[in-house]
Amino acid sequence: MTGQAGDALFDPRTVAVVGASGDPAKWGYWLAKGALSGASRRPVHLVNARGADVLGHPTHRTLRDLPETPDLVAIATPPGTYEQVVDDALHTGARHLVAITAGVVYPGGLPALAERVRSAGARLVGPTSMGVYDSASALALTWGTLTPGPIGVVSQSGSVGLEIGYLAAREGLGLSRFVSVGAAADLGVRELAEAVVAAPHTRAVILYLEDLSLGRDLIALAGDKPVVLLTVGGSAAGRRAVTSHTGALATPDAVVDALCRAAGAIRARTPQEAVHIAQACLAVPAPIRRVAVVADSGGQGAIAAELAERLGLEVPALTPATVEALAELLPPEAGLSNPVDLAGAGESDLSTYPRVVDLVASEVDAVVLTGYFASYAADSPSLGPAELAAAARLTETTTTTPCLIHTMRPEGPTVEFLRAAGIPVHGTVDALMAGLSAVTPRRFGDGPRQAGSPSPSTEISGHGAVGVGQLREQSSTAGARAHARRAQIIAQGEISGFIALRQALMAHGVGFPEGRLYEGADPGLAYPVVLKVLGPAHKTELGGVVLGIGSPADLHREAALMRDRLGLPLWVEEQLTTSGAELIVGAHRDPHAGPVVTFGAGGVLAELIADSVTALAPLTHRQAREVIAATRVSRLLDGWRGSAPADIDAVAHALVVVGDILHAHPELTGIEINPLKDGVALDAYAS
Repeated sequence: MTGQAGDALFDPRTVAVVGASGDPAKWGYWLAKGALSGASRRPVHLVNARGADVLGHPTHRTLRDLPETPDLVAIATPPGTYEQVVDDALHTGARHLVAITAGVVYPGGLPALAERVRSAGARLVGPTSMGVYDSASALALTWGTLTPGPIGVVSQSGSVGLEIGYLAAREGLGLSRFVSVGAAADLGVRELAEAVVAAPHTRAVILYLEDLSLGRDLIALAGDKPVVLLTVGGSAAGRRAVTSHTGALATPDAVVDALCRAAGAIRARTPQEAVHIAQACLAVPAPIRRVAVVADSGGQGAIAAELAERLGLEVPALTPATVEALAELLPPEAGLSNPVDLAGAGESDLSTYPRVVDLVASEVDAVVLTGYFASYAADSPSLGPAELAAAARLTETTTTTPCLIHTMRPEGPTVEFLRAAGIPVHGTVDALMAGLSAVTPRRFGDGPRQAGSPSPSTEISGHGAVGVGQLREQSSTAGARAHARRAQIIAQGEISGFIALRQALMAHGVGFPEGRLYEGADPGLAYPVVLKVLGPAHKTELGGVVLGIGSPADLHREAALMRDRLGLPLWVEEQLTTSGAELIVGAHRDPHAGPVVTFGAGGVLAELIADSVTALAPLTHRQAREVIAATRVSRLLDGWRGSAPADIDAVAHALVVVGDILHAHPELTGIEINPLKDGVALDAYAS
């Protein structure tokens, strides 16, 4: 839908509204009114089955009566008429149909409807859409009235999309393009979003999605323009049959976050937050970390500064030179660090506001001005000229360092002037900070590694193919042999059994303790050993793991008890005696996002602690290290309170490997190493 295809929908040569009405309670009224608002740009034809005039304009009884081909046909007629209207539209040569009509029952269902439309060389938005809008082309085929602006909106809920438009208008913004996807019989989110993103007058995009069907296409959409994703469905975890710890941790909510990180998109939780984030993106094109707070009072400054830090922003102390310059400008009781308290100096001289902002701007990424500024003219019109002059001076500073404003009364001429100049003005400081803190999305590297490309981590090669004592292959020749062996095992296809999975992971350089199947004889391993049942992912809950077995006699006794109780094959291996943190490293196949990897605190408490991060696979080694660093448990790996640091490269390598194997084996839904301890896999499971 990019280029000319998108323009044909959002800037048609002619428009026809079927079901046009003079009743403001009906969709046909709003479609007719919106279409007529663009009548200076294109011919508009209204169709009414009774032939009655609508909004002072004559109508036609059917599309077949039109004097010319309608480029776009908007349909708001009862469901029973829908099939005939579609046939009429296609017969006249319409290129796009926007179907508002809900409850459509088309012979053969929506797939047949889509095929009928496409076979005629046309495309369909909907049915059950709430319309399309383009501010540049004066196309307004929606309910109500939208305000022109820089934000593009694509929504799987028409009502949510319109709410975003109304909220944007309240913030002095508006929409560039809007499209309600509806039932998506033909055109879906990806194609419509491409057209909205591609529009030159779109500077930021908000997507509202009720499913993850867009998947990795989000990565391609989020290019030079900021994309804000508003979505629901985290509770869908309850609909998934969880057979592993990884499946429990990699919820749809975690996958949404992984998609956003990979795409550099920003996630929002509500329509209002989405607008505030888009507003901040428009004002702050560069990443934000360090913020200066300039306030009318100590209380407002303290609230803003504390909130900023709580949301992950830095509020650094100002340099001595800046503090000295502020001291010369402000009264003795002023706060001269960060936050800066003007102590009434702004009221005495409104030009103090931009002068202080100018002084602190060079030390930070953005300045937050909080308090009463921008409200003076609203309350005291005589102060209007001075406040507008201060606002104009403020716009000069924002060319190098963005400034965002919280004012107690977001109304009046100064607010309008600032917003027109591209400076966000908010009525609450929490709204301002929520948007500002989201501008720098958390992203692991440059998105997932391209399928089929080797990971730099394969050169770490590692970890020995048999046991803990062989965790590194030092020579490049050995590394090349290991790489060839990995490729051979992946090509064999079936690795769902524990032993085959263990061999594949070891061939990829993931270390395991010495172990073997228990077949009744002394396994010839160093004691103490661990006995475990093979098969179930949750062995502990079944009593399928016994630790610290110190002799062959004890092993045979425990094995007999476990075999009688569970009736499953048994595995015995040397027990790792070190005291590192138990970790989980897993890969899971999401139905929309594809392979994802999850890392976090492991062992039997994995779900309870829920300290994990999910990312799209395959990963590079560097990305895997960034995933690890994003968890709380990573602090233990760095040598918490004098403990020995873990081999983080070995952990990162394991994370890369499980993603690579899952990607190479479409027959698998998941792979899990849990626990991974000191870079050694103590158990593994595939499904």
